[in-house]
Amino acid sequence: MDTIGLDDFSFFSFLKEEDLLRLKEISIKKQYNKGEILFYKGDNPRYLHLLTKGIVKLYTYDYKDNEVVIHNLLAPSLIAEIANYEEVCFPANCAFETNAEVLLIDYEKFKEEFLLKPEISMFFIKSLTKKIKFLENFISYNISSNSVEKIAKFLYDNEEILINLKQVKISQILNIRAETFSRKLATLKKEGIIQNEKGYIKILDHKKLKELISN
Repeated sequence: MDTIGLDDFSFFSFLKEEDLLRLKEISIKKQYNKGEILFYKGDNPRYLHLLTKGIVKLYTYDYKDNEVVIHNLLAPSLIAEIANYEEVCFPANCAFETNAEVLLIDYEKFKEEFLLKPEISMFFIKSLTKKIKFLENFISYNISSNSVEKIAKFLYDNEEILINLKQVKISQILNIRAETFSRKLATLKKEGIIQNEKGYIKILDHKKLKELISN
């Protein structure tokens, strides 16, 4: 267990210092390695998980036992807080895509002492709304979009984490065959929209990339 400082709660910077001090008292800070599991689908959400460093993925499996990534979260971010809020089991597995750091906040105490505060309630609503919108886009693009559009949107929306994701991982996230993904990337590279070196992708022309995404 690592020492917690008030700077670890910058995600809640809108709170008063006495509230931040109380959050510190009901929290545990833990370090995780890439590939470790934070929780499994069906686990009970004892803690509110605040990702302060690194990247996690929320994922499940389809009927063929293929991994389906639902969401990649970049710090700072709450993880699957809907399970806490609804008091249900986690709906997906959560694993680390990089080495990471998480604050484990005792949810029962958080609910009793913080959740009814107007600023926390609104903050929770905004966080949940953001994730709902992401899921709507995820479903829409996986059902109706062609592969180039899916790739373009993922790259455009997730530029910050591209440095941590190899292209083979992105093809898995988008559920696109590796061969198809490589061909589409080659086209984007030929058009000067991206470059890819050692398996990592960098956006060169944001305007052209965005033009590939339907409004």
